[in-house]
Amino acid sequence: MLPVVVVMVLVMAVVGAGIGSRVQLESAARSAARELARGEDAASASRAARTIAGQSARVSISTEGEWVSVRVQRTLSLPGGALGGASWALEGDATARREPHLLGAPAPVAAIGRAP
Repeated sequence: MLPVVVVMVLVMAVVGAGIGSRVQLESAARSAARELARGEDAASASRAARTIAGQSARVSISTEGEWVSVRVQRTLSLPGGALGGASWALEGDATARREPHLLGAPAPVAAIGRAP
């Protein structure tokens, strides 16, 4: 009976970590989308996303007309133990409309990958 309880607690902890990371990635994507909507450049938006999501996060930015979209991705890897070596790819997305006074300005250049 005890091993079943231990496994259940371990699974609940892993699921909790995954949910927490997903919320963090969504927050990072929203922050970057707000930066872009206000007229900041793609590098600034990527820095904002990595500040929240972590430096290993991958940030991709795209524009379509007056809309900017940001996707932040990161891999959640578990250390040794019963589930050691397991990993999950997680991501968060956000879309924002550029400020009306910026619609005549050039769209931000897409940035993909890690910061130098």
